[in-house]
Amino acid sequence: MNHSKSWIMKQTWRDLLFLHWPVEPSLVKSLLPKELGVDTFDGEAWIGIVPFEMSGIRFRGLPSVPFASNLRELNVRTYVKYGNQRGVFFFSLDASHDLGVLIARSFFHLPYYRAKQTMFQQNGEFHFSSVRTHRGAKQSHFQIRYEPVSEPYESKRGHLDFWLSERECLFIVHKGKVFQGDIKHERWPLQKAAFTILEDTLSDDYFFKKEKTIAHYSKSVTTRLWPFRQVSKQ
Repeated sequence: MNHSKSWIMKQTWRDLLFLHWPVEPSLVKSLLPKELGVDTFDGEAWIGIVPFEMSGIRFRGLPSVPFASNLRELNVRTYVKYGNQRGVFFFSLDASHDLGVLIARSFFHLPYYRAKQTMFQQNGEFHFSSVRTHRGAKQSHFQIRYEPVSEPYESKRGHLDFWLSERECLFIVHKGKVFQGDIKHERWPLQKAAFTILEDTLSDDYFFKKEKTIAHYSKSVTTRLWPFRQVSKQ
């Protein structure tokens, strides 16, 4: 990780679900910008849907603002390579905060979309619902219930759950140029999770395989994001 500059944003992700399924690498490649390669685990690529709540959002040197520092998010992601670096690539990020969406799209060129979202806990189970409302974007609905069903554990290097969760950077491609943003956080405290999908048009384009889907829950992790930097030569 490049620490020549200081982190620029801090945020805490809470009550997060990793919902992952395996996909043929060539199919994932067909969805990616040509500049990025597919990362695989034992020959399989993976796509994930990740709902969670974000809090304590603040830029370095500034306090968090109560009305602007909490939001819900739902992202669709996969795992990619650029040169020798492995990271995350986001197909979409739906969020409940209009200003946050505007900033992320304008300054970071991330594919954020405005959405109407709710999240609450009842009898130990989390209920998450998202309806995309972004003008001009493909509509999507996603509604899920989930809950942890094991004790927390720390994933181990070389295992699939570590490979899926412990990523230290994300990539964006903008006008043919590749940019990398580094992320730092403590190891994810993972728990196996049970889930029930109530409505889903979000995964239609991503070769969803419910019968092969694996799920992990994480209570909370605080992250720091470093400035994006161009890593391509052009």
